[in-house]
Amino acid sequence: MAFRFRLEPLITIRDNTLKEKQGELAKAYEARRIVEDKQRELEQELVENVTAGRQRLQTGTIDIEFLLGLRRHEAYLNAQIEVVRGHLRQIDEEIERRRNAVLEANKELKIIEKLKEKRYEKYQTEENRKETIRLDEIAMKKTDR
Repeated sequence: MAFRFRLEPLITIRDNTLKEKQGELAKAYEARRIVEDKQRELEQELVENVTAGRQRLQTGTIDIEFLLGLRRHEAYLNAQIEVVRGHLRQIDEEIERRRNAVLEANKELKIIEKLKEKRYEKYQTEENRKETIRLDEIAMKKTDR
C-alpha cells in the first residue's frame, strides 16, 4: 500500500494562496517603484526650475514676472512632491500588510507540510514494522521445516 496523504488538496490550496499573496506583494512593490519614479521626476523638475531662476538672475536683468512664475511653479512642484510622499506612505503600509499576509500564508503551508512529513514518517515506521513481522514469519516457517 502506497503512502497517501489525505490533506494533499489542502496543501495545493495553501500553496496557491501563498503564490497569490506573493503576486499581490510584487504588485505593491511595482506600484511603489512607479511612484518613486514620479517623485524623482518632480524633484528633478524642481532642481531644473531653481537652476533656471539662478541662470536668469546671473544675466543681470531681473524679470519679476518670470521669477514669480518660477516661485509659483516651485510651490506647485513642492505640493506635488508632498502628495507623492503621502502615496508612498500609503503604499508602504499596504506593502507591510501584504508582506504579513505572505508570511502567514507561508506559515500555514509549512504547518501542513510538516504534518505530511510526520504522517509519512509514521507510515514508513509502520511499513517497516509490517515488513519485519513478515520476514520473521518467513524465518519461523523455514526453521519449522
